[in-house]
Amino acid sequence: MFVDRLRPDQRQVLYDIAVMLAEVDNDVSIEELDYLKDFSEAYEVSSKLEPIADDRLDDALRLFDTYSSKVILLQELIKLSYKDGHFDKSEQDKVLLIAQKIGLNDPDLILRIESWVREGVNWLYEGEALLEPKSN
Repeated sequence: MFVDRLRPDQRQVLYDIAVMLAEVDNDVSIEELDYLKDFSEAYEVSSKLEPIADDRLDDALRLFDTYSSKVILLQELIKLSYKDGHFDKSEQDKVLLIAQKIGLNDPDLILRIESWVREGVNWLYEGEALLEPKSN
């Protein structure tokens, strides 16, 4: 939703970091793969499923040079984490590490972003349920 506010180079790095995050729990779900595919098509980024190397992460994160781009990065990573139904500890740890590296290591801010994502996920599920006919 807010990814369109990012520059093309930031979108590519976001995708590459998302691939890394999807693999962090050693279980890349169909939902996560669908998210990555949809993201690459919608924002015209390379769809290679090669995570960004740890030794390149710091340099890549420097592209997120505004407050809003950093918040969008974290929001999208948390959104990806919820695609398989849960934001597990390994995903949380990686997102917190990234938040720290980009200078947004305020726990209250991270909780607000996660709450924002969780509310959006719930809104989507509720909408999908409303669109389905009630069975008797």
